[in-house]
Amino acid sequence: MARDVSAPVLQVENLGVAFSQGNLGVQVLHDCSLTLNPGEIVGVVGESGCGKSTLSAALLRLLAANAEITGGAIRLAGRDLLELSEEEMRGVRGSEIAMIFQDPLTSLNPSLTVGRQMRHVAQTHRSATRAEHRQTAVAALSEVGIADPVERLNGYPHESSGGMRQRMLIATALQLEPAVLVADEITSALDVTLERQILELLLRLRERRGTAILFVSHDLGVVSTISDRVIVMYAGRIVERGPTEAVFSRPSHPYTRALLDAAPSYRRRKQQLGRIPGQVASFRNLPAGCTFADRCAFAREICTVEEPPLRDIGDTASRCHFAEEVQAAGAPAAPSAVELGVTEPAPEPAPAGDAAPLVEITGLRTSFADRQTLLGWARRRRPASVHAVDGVDLHIARGEILGLVGESGSGKTTLGRTILGLTRASAGTVRFDGREISGARPAALRRLRSELQMVFQDPHASLSPRMTVSDLVVEPYRIHRIPPGDRLPVAELLAAVELSEEHAEKFPHELSGGQARRVGIARSLALRPRFIVADEPTAGLDVSAASSILNLMRDLRDRFSLTYLLITHNLNLVGHLADRVAVMYLGQIVEVGPAEQVFESPTHPYTQALLAAVVDPAERTRPERGTLLAAGEIPSPRNPPPGCRYHTRCPLATERCVQETPLREEIAPDLVVACHHWQNALQVVR
Repeated sequence: MARDVSAPVLQVENLGVAFSQGNLGVQVLHDCSLTLNPGEIVGVVGESGCGKSTLSAALLRLLAANAEITGGAIRLAGRDLLELSEEEMRGVRGSEIAMIFQDPLTSLNPSLTVGRQMRHVAQTHRSATRAEHRQTAVAALSEVGIADPVERLNGYPHESSGGMRQRMLIATALQLEPAVLVADEITSALDVTLERQILELLLRLRERRGTAILFVSHDLGVVSTISDRVIVMYAGRIVERGPTEAVFSRPSHPYTRALLDAAPSYRRRKQQLGRIPGQVASFRNLPAGCTFADRCAFAREICTVEEPPLRDIGDTASRCHFAEEVQAAGAPAAPSAVELGVTEPAPEPAPAGDAAPLVEITGLRTSFADRQTLLGWARRRRPASVHAVDGVDLHIARGEILGLVGESGSGKTTLGRTILGLTRASAGTVRFDGREISGARPAALRRLRSELQMVFQDPHASLSPRMTVSDLVVEPYRIHRIPPGDRLPVAELLAAVELSEEHAEKFPHELSGGQARRVGIARSLALRPRFIVADEPTAGLDVSAASSILNLMRDLRDRFSLTYLLITHNLNLVGHLADRVAVMYLGQIVEVGPAEQVFESPTHPYTQALLAAVVDPAERTRPERGTLLAAGEIPSPRNPPPGCRYHTRCPLATERCVQETPLREEIAPDLVVACHHWQNALQVVR
């Protein structure tokens, strides 16, 4: 039956959800209403703990056992899903409304082939022969851009990359042609090019099929570029909604305004990001009046007494007593030095030629040998080697923030670990303050740990769950046998990362992602290091927590004269914070130079491709077809292409690129590029 494109395909009216905790009922969704039209993409944004994922799960009635829908209606094509039995609801899930989850590895069974899992989903709803199901699966995989779909059907999830697995989940959902797709943080773990590919895929699906998409994310840049309308949630409530352009250009709720001010952008270089004080209110103890009042710059007495209704403000709706005043204020301005408490400008790092660099890397290589198989042993074949870092030359000036960017699998984390001696180098040298440390013995490296520290990507995985915060931050003192008189107090270490003393007796599981990240930074500061490798310091954090970490890192650099190697795939983050940028591809540095120059006039085609894929909340432009220069995914480092390693994806590649490895060339002061055709690439930019 043809779908009615004139009527909303999904209508949610006054939805409420409560969770039972012991004898108490905690309301986590309050009076949520939304509509979704055929072919429309509606974005849902907000900090962690605002109720976004609960709303998504409620739409498919996939809530936890202790959750209950307390009121409202969820109408899909006019039928109220709350009135269906569980058996009837199973027939609706997947066929009429489907969900794509954040982590494909937890959604795909590692013991079953992709084809068998896709067939199982299809068989649940449709009667067809095995050959027909296979044909449908092949068509779905082809539609989402997976090459060799027949081969992929016979493979297992672990044999595909993260981007491929996310496409497989989307293809699995598309088999049954649902009218509505709910996408819950599906790009949060992807690098910039894979993220852009998934966004373009969703746009094509809505154009070809008329699929309506509810896109849940904490990334304002992604939501601003893909969604037609946007919903802003806070403390289980919709606090603002409307057309994306109207909401993001003239926000009418202080929370929306604060989120936009906190989002990093490479076009707002070295500006202090806005900071939202405090945390999202606990659902167990929501304040009276407006739930955002205690964090709001516009709050007045009425806000603490009376909760504002959601009311229309022109094209948008806002839950704020002073929505007109907030909207009239326009886009948030950068805070002044006085507001930030800064009395002197931050010191600039010394130019590379003025003094010896703090860290100097020459010809660095790091290789890993594959495990020997029984067949390989019988045939007397040596196991292959993976060259994760392959001939890197780099220097980092004192007091500098060097950003290291590239797709997942480029070797960024391995390079950072090798610099610190956490992974042994296969060849080359690393010098720190003039001393060679790459071949140092373990005892010598331990003595250097007070000067060289790392902030790891997963804060909870790097903090012992059995130790309190107090024990964690002072553990380096015990390891290095620092005399009590030379130790910084716990309160002072926590204060340095803007945590109160009440956090000292908490365990890691009692901390939010942002708080755990701060504890990791405090722990690294305990020994007063001079150089810190920060590996994806904002990964997995929502915009307010991420902006707070970025402001903290800049402040700590200025206060303690720190030098950073900032590893990330987030180019907005690097462009905002870094002094210089190094671009890495398949174990090699392809471009390095001043951040402003690299971002304004990228010289290497790979750098251009990364920047073309960036979604910037300051721009709010929809991705154009064909603008993605880096087609496909990064090749395996087990078998890198010959010559220039980027030639398999480069639009400027020639036969020379296939046969000859490009040499590093300094084309301007402190700007180095490794490309045969950098002049042509520069002309493309201009």
